[in-house]
Amino acid sequence: MKQRGLSLIFALLALLALSLGAVALVRSVDSGTTVLGNLGFKQETVASTERATQTAIEWLAANATTLDANNTAVGYYASATDNLDATGQLSSHAGRVLVDWNGDTCAYASGTVTGQCTLAARTVATASATEPVTLRYAIFRLCSATGAPTATGNSCAAPANSGAGVANDKGSLDYSKPAPLTGTAQGTYYRIVVQAVGARSTSSITETIVQF
Repeated sequence: MKQRGLSLIFALLALLALSLGAVALVRSVDSGTTVLGNLGFKQETVASTERATQTAIEWLAANATTLDANNTAVGYYASATDNLDATGQLSSHAGRVLVDWNGDTCAYASGTVTGQCTLAARTVATASATEPVTLRYAIFRLCSATGAPTATGNSCAAPANSGAGVANDKGSLDYSKPAPLTGTAQGTYYRIVVQAVGARSTSSITETIVQF
């Protein structure tokens, strides 16, 4: 009987299918591991921002008598900077203001940065063999201008006015029902913006509002 080798052909096809399946499985596992690793690094950077926030709060407490003026050397600004683009992604906003987080003239930002990269940040920690993340912060006093909060023409944020709909919402605020900060001031508000950069250039930015 003449042999035609059909069994060998089917065996080779089956082997090819199994090989392709194995390659796909390996790639899937590798991608999943990468994603999980990135999520882990992301969580690490978010958790680390607390340290920088605490450092900023301590600086505010220690310099309470000099907070009416900018101190750019340590990333402090005595006005709110309403057009702040902390993440650098609002490229369509021509009037945005950027923080030079990495000292590279805002290379992280999308679009043009000419004339927009004007703010400095303070470095709290730099990634090293013993330090997993780089931490930086910038502080903005929530006032319309520098100078004393009580000065003529200067307006500073105050607690939300109960007449702005807060009582009906049990104290909650959201973008659908904004309530202006127009109540009676009990102290000055400060906005602390923190950037944390970890492994694989994973970056997180958090914002905290504190009152003194």
